Amino acid sequence: MIAALIKDGHLLTDVKCNTWEELVDIAGKPLVDAGLIQPGYLDAVKGGVEKYGAYMVLVDDVAFFHARPEDGANALCLSLAMLAKPVYILEKRVKAAFVFAAVDKVGHVGLLRELAQLLRDDEFLHILCESGDGDAVMNRLKGV
Repeated sequence: MIAALIKDGHLLTDVKCNTWEELVDIAGKPLVDAGLIQPGYLDAVKGGVEKYGAYMVLVDDVAFFHARPEDGANALCLSLAMLAKPVYILEKRVKAAFVFAAVDKVGHVGLLRELAQLLRDDEFLHILCESGDGDAVMNRLKGV
């Protein structure tokens, strides 16, 4: 499911940014440009981090940026950005970030289950956070 959602242009490699806020904007831009989320959705993501802290950093180096469906989600969608250099949310380092949106609170449970499995896979995490190889990431997501 994850591989099917990361469409052409939704996988960004060698991303350069100075702050996590810039990362949210850069990683979310393909979804905004495709009309899958409203621009305000990214503001809601940032507001969630500002209010609740670094909880969107699910495992070391990987953030899963999201907001509520009513914050501007038009479709179930996902983008992925791999950074050239890490940024920090408080004390948490981020080297790769997903931006995720869903139109309801239940239709994405399978995607979250798949993501949880991937984030327990040390080889996938190494490819995601250290190699910067978009093809290798996509092959792994497709189970190749």
